[in-house]
Amino acid sequence: MKRLLLIVCIFNLSHLCFAQEVSSIQYEGLKKTKASYVDQFVTFSEGDKLDSAALLATQQRLVNLEMFSDVKFQIEETSSGVNVTFQFQELFTLLPIFSFGGIEENFWIQVGASEVNLGGRGNKLTTYYQYYDRSSFAAHLTFSRIKQSNWGVNVNLIKWATLEPLFFDNQTVEYEYGNYTIGADVIRHFNFTDRVEVGGAFFTESYRKFTNGFFEGAPEKVDKKKLLGKATFVWNRVNYFFFYQSGWHNQLNIQTVQSLDDDPPFYIVFNDVKKFWRSGEKGNFGARLRLGLSTNEESPFAPFVLDSYLNIRGVGNRVDRGTGAIILNAEYRHSFVDKKKVAIQGVLFSDSGSWRNPGGNFADFSEPDNFVLFAGGGLRFIHKNIYNAILRVDYGFNLQQTNINGFVLGIGQYF
Repeated sequence: MKRLLLIVCIFNLSHLCFAQEVSSIQYEGLKKTKASYVDQFVTFSEGDKLDSAALLATQQRLVNLEMFSDVKFQIEETSSGVNVTFQFQELFTLLPIFSFGGIEENFWIQVGASEVNLGGRGNKLTTYYQYYDRSSFAAHLTFSRIKQSNWGVNVNLIKWATLEPLFFDNQTVEYEYGNYTIGADVIRHFNFTDRVEVGGAFFTESYRKFTNGFFEGAPEKVDKKKLLGKATFVWNRVNYFFFYQSGWHNQLNIQTVQSLDDDPPFYIVFNDVKKFWRSGEKGNFGARLRLGLSTNEESPFAPFVLDSYLNIRGVGNRVDRGTGAIILNAEYRHSFVDKKKVAIQGVLFSDSGSWRNPGGNFADFSEPDNFVLFAGGGLRFIHKNIYNAILRVDYGFNLQQTNINGFVLGIGQYF
């Protein structure tokens, strides 16, 4: 018998296949993605003994790159060894950006373009215009693994402009906020799942009072030039099964901001841990816990914001600020439509959190006035052949004060 073709069913494969050496590794279905990029994520080589665990782990690792909708493999036994062929279904990764979000009396929109497989090597380029009270522009470029190494780089150019509500002794004053930033990070991959990003930025901030009238302690304008230093540590054990997720993800962010004036340095530390687990074929649970602290200044410019888009669905637009935050988001997603190209999920969620007041203490976290609890439901409309093509619609309501509620629209899962 010259050749015996075995279509993979890994647990039923003959032990004879795994006793042989790999004679070749081939890729089928790659159109945009470079074979040399895929090579980095295949942990066995020609001449190695075929190993079922390595084969399955490589398949999942390639799926987790999120540039393929599916990755399969087949093995073929020959007189010289075993040929392994990976079969890819590439996602469409050059996308126009037309995303939007909305809650009562507030709306934002983004228009631009995004490429998450630039040059076929997993590089990312995103540029967009955003209107969120005012006009903003941003460009982000990431070279994930330079020349197939474990090193990469991020570059960011941002012009950010919004209307920011700031709080002075129970008074809310709106300011026109402007931020111009240029920054870069160096990326070091430790393995396929863990990395550290270290970098910095130079930025200018300006605040111009938008609300008319006199408010005690509220300046007419503030201008600052600042330097940002930051480090991000990512530990990722999330596996993807199309749009379903399973596993753990942890991200620790450490930042310091130094004004070029005589102001003392400002520090921010926050950690996000996420857990996803499957429930049957169509269910997916998810939870996110954020813990954050910053320099505890009694200032209206506190960094942790209570906001529908960021943490509590339905609460409103930048409702409050604090120098510490404890936030827990939990949701159940269930697919009641799951076809070849599209899917629709129903979602039930609970969002809760507590904040430390600027200049306050840790006892603030237990104060009822600083705690919010929302619940709600929503829908996800998913195109399975396009990267991150998820239209999100959620409605959240306050379980403590029933008159506070709202819709939140967006692109992608909430977390």
